[in-house]
Amino acid sequence: MVRNPSMGSTTRRLAPVLLLGLLEACAAAGPAPRGASLPRLPRYIEPIKQISLRAGHLGWGGVEIGMTFRQVELAVGQRLPSLGSAAQDELCGYYTLETRVLKQPLRLEFDAKGGESRLAAIWLPLANPAGELSTLDIARALKARFPDLRYLPSPHAPDLAESVNPRPLYRGESGRTFFIDPRQGVYFGEICVD
Repeated sequence: MVRNPSMGSTTRRLAPVLLLGLLEACAAAGPAPRGASLPRLPRYIEPIKQISLRAGHLGWGGVEIGMTFRQVELAVGQRLPSLGSAAQDELCGYYTLETRVLKQPLRLEFDAKGGESRLAAIWLPLANPAGELSTLDIARALKARFPDLRYLPSPHAPDLAESVNPRPLYRGESGRTFFIDPRQGVYFGEICVD
């Protein structure tokens, strides 16, 4: 094999120029789009990303569906108002308490007034500083978090399409249920809706 010494020095001199040109071309093109097919969701929907699913139980911030009243108090690190003073929902019969977990307001619904009451459902209130909540954005965030969710048409309006339903209901393969109310946020767990 015959080596041409002038060929090696030319390549060595051009390599930095070529590398610089390649870097400039990449910079001009800008960063590669991440999730280009998915629209950026509003910041107020961020709490949806923190909905947890452990051992089949939905939860938020360490509070999980199925916990006793005492377990919920331990999870939030504070005493909750007595269930005896809690308002009872007329439709579901649940007893509702409001609290904050990690600075996020939560409305907790318990299945009974007594000490062995268990957490049945959670309301995750969402607040949009720019105005109303977007049902479509909330649904997109829920489906991104739980891809197996399927839209359940209302029994009162079975032909109402998901895209125009102002308060849609979703169910996952394992029975996880979510309800979106654009005036309040997301309701999940053993929910009770009319």
